[in-house]
Amino acid sequence: MNVISRRAIRAAQLPNPRCREWLEAWWRNAKREQWTSLHDVRQTYVSADQVGGYLVFDAPEGKRLIVGVRYAHDDPPAGGTLFVKDFLNHREYERGTWKRK
Repeated sequence: MNVISRRAIRAAQLPNPRCREWLEAWWRNAKREQWTSLHDVRQTYVSADQVGGYLVFDAPEGKRLIVGVRYAHDDPPAGGTLFVKDFLNHREYERGTWKRK
């Protein structure tokens, strides 16, 4: 998958030291995958959910990584893209304001 943007992942790592390794591993995993559906995503991230055009990943410390998704497809062949949107704590995620940004 094409993951946009590395800068957003690094920005999430700085204030969240306990999540640094998880975010780095997520970045590496996502870059080498070609997810075509939520089913594919859940092969690696069992608890991932889809909310509209976003994937929501459960991270350590009750955090949520939210990324926009354009799945890969075969006809015509095209790789997928993930857009890093937010890295939120549980309370921020539950407020749902990320859906309106």
